[in-house]
Amino acid sequence: MAISIRRVVLIYVIELLILVFLSIMGFYVGPLFIGQSIIGSLRNELISTVDLGPNYIFLHNLEIDTLMAIPVIGPFFFVLALAMTGFILGVYVAYAINSIIGLVLSLFITMFFPHGIIELLAYAFSTTGSLTFTRDIINALRRGRHISRGDITALIIYYLISVVLLYIAANVEYFEIITLKGLISRIIS
Repeated sequence: MAISIRRVVLIYVIELLILVFLSIMGFYVGPLFIGQSIIGSLRNELISTVDLGPNYIFLHNLEIDTLMAIPVIGPFFFVLALAMTGFILGVYVAYAINSIIGLVLSLFITMFFPHGIIELLAYAFSTTGSLTFTRDIINALRRGRHISRGDITALIIYYLISVVLLYIAANVEYFEIITLKGLISRIIS
């Protein structure tokens, strides 16, 4: 029952790469598949998030995080969530700004503002726990043994760390939104 920070960091780096790759794809080919009206609806949802507060942000992200933490299928939700986020970000920037510099700036904000670092790290903890537990299940089945209490404890610890990080990230994100509200309004309008 060891928590592997090295694996968490590896998953975090994979997250960043997936976001960059899919944002670029979304920017260049996304408008061929996703209409501007859908992006407008997402924009309105994003704007309304400010009024709902940090608990809404936390609960929304917790749903995603919980799916990522499920053994065996969690990594699928991990890739799906990143694919949707990255691709939609690219499409949004293509419609709203239509500038590769705007895409780079949006990726920078998403990945390296304090809330982004904390949130992506939280998802990395959940996914690492899911992958580790899945490996433990496979090893147990191969060897004809049971899952150990330590394996279950490690999964729970990974998940609890991710939940705490998500709560912190939601509050930091809300603070960033409130602080930068004028700038954000100009960018997304």
